[in-house]
Amino acid sequence: MGTSQALLGARSLARQLSAANGDHRAAFAAYEAELRPYVTENQIKGREAVAMFGGRTAEE
Repeated sequence: MGTSQALLGARSLARQLSAANGDHRAAFAAYEAELRPYVTENQIKGREAVAMFGGRTAEE
C-alpha cells in the first residue's frame, strides 16, 4: 500500500506544480486538499487492521 500511496502522491504533486505556474505554495495547498481524504481513509483502515489483529492503537 505504501508504494501505491507514494506513486499517487508524486503524480498529484507533479500535476499541481505544473498547474500552479511556479507558485509552489498554491501547488502544495492543492496537493494537500487533493490527497487528504485518501490519506485519512487509509489511516483509519490501518488502525482498524491493527485492532482486528489484537494490536494497540495510538488512541489506547
